[in-house]
Amino acid sequence: MGFCTFMKTVEVTRHKSADATVSTWRIAYDVFQREGIRGLNRGVSAVALRQMTNWGSRFGISRVTESVFRGSDKTRKLTNLERLASSAIGGALACWNQPLEVIRVEMQSQTKAADRPQNLNLFSTARYIYQKSGLTGFYRGVTPRIGLSVYLTVCMVFGGDSVKAYFNNKSQKSAPANA
Repeated sequence: MGFCTFMKTVEVTRHKSADATVSTWRIAYDVFQREGIRGLNRGVSAVALRQMTNWGSRFGISRVTESVFRGSDKTRKLTNLERLASSAIGGALACWNQPLEVIRVEMQSQTKAADRPQNLNLFSTARYIYQKSGLTGFYRGVTPRIGLSVYLTVCMVFGGDSVKAYFNNKSQKSAPANA
């Protein structure tokens, strides 16, 4: 989790550095030489918090939205459109934790700035982002993340429920009638 997101962040943000011609692998090697394995896993606490809250929120909000669609009839079978909409709403609203993603990116970024603290942790990074960009700084990049989150949640929740229902129906049809 840490190394992969580190490499992704370096690849995306290295154009901001003084020498943009240095490869991502070279940057990783230099960080490893300088800071060891800890340097490559910088920001892993933010990644873990975001991932934990992200999928819990996606599933939870999707299920709550399904309950809202059902209303007082808790046994009513939802239409495909209602199930799809529930998943899309769950995915979009699960992006409430975007500040954790922005903190992760800042912690893993290899850009140098005079006002940037040297040893970043969750709280010092949050303070730096707030001082630099205000509250809106925590929501940089939220629009594409909403699109991705809706797509992934529709695949995982709606798609998963659809596959589960398919196999449940298939096994009920193949079971003996008087068993």
